Amino acid sequence: VEADWDAERPLSDAARAAYAEHGALLLRRFAPADLIARFREEAATMIGLVLGELGLDAAASRVTRFDRGLDLLLAADRARVGRLYQAVRKLPSVYGLITAPRVWAVMHQLMGTRLPGIYPNGTGVRMDHPAEDTYLSPWHQEYPYNLTSDNAVTLWLPLVDVDNANGCLLLAPGSQRLGALPVRVRDAMNDRRNANEALEIDGLDGVLARHVALPVPAAAGDAVVFHTFLLHRSQPNRSTATRWTLQA
Repeated sequence: VEADWDAERPLSDAARAAYAEHGALLLRRFAPADLIARFREEAATMIGLVLGELGLDAAASRVTRFDRGLDLLLAADRARVGRLYQAVRKLPSVYGLITAPRVWAVMHQLMGTRLPGIYPNGTGVRMDHPAEDTYLSPWHQEYPYNLTSDNAVTLWLPLVDVDNANGCLLLAPGSQRLGALPVRVRDAMNDRRNANEALEIDGLDGVLARHVALPVPAAAGDAVVFHTFLLHRSQPNRSTATRWTLQA
């Protein structure tokens, strides 16, 4: 979908009908460019501070983007990158992106409600590193992880271009019409320290056999919005740089 994102009601009737049928929309050039740039500046500052703490020189990095030097940090101190992950989700630009007026305009239309809200624990920035598959999300619905509204909508916004090489989102269009699927609890106490492994959908193979898995390549600043019941999953990052995405 392309639209005037500053309009009071940016989504056409056709777009809303497509969302009702498929459970998702790809919104082209959705995020304000200045906020994307601000996030990159803030993230680069944080990476630079950690590089300085470890005495590492970003000039030795193979990465040429805003996150130059992150590959050096991963090699030198993976645990510290985990703390960086916890920090970047708190950046001012992240909250600027998820509270932009155009976000509320779209949510008003998709949820059909006067007062949509944000679920704070479901908001953050993912950093999926090359060849690191441990924390990838398997096929899942959002609902069992937040248990808020059965009318909720996820905003999934790439902060770098995503494709099949670095792992764009994989969706199962139409699966939202199945409602909330039964799940099994695999690791109730999160002993493995990986929340993505806590639950698994009962009878998942049979459900997936009835739906097409659709990869969704997107440019930085595009957005995917999808229903809380829509089945989706992460894909592995087989590129040479980290995949940065925002979810709310």
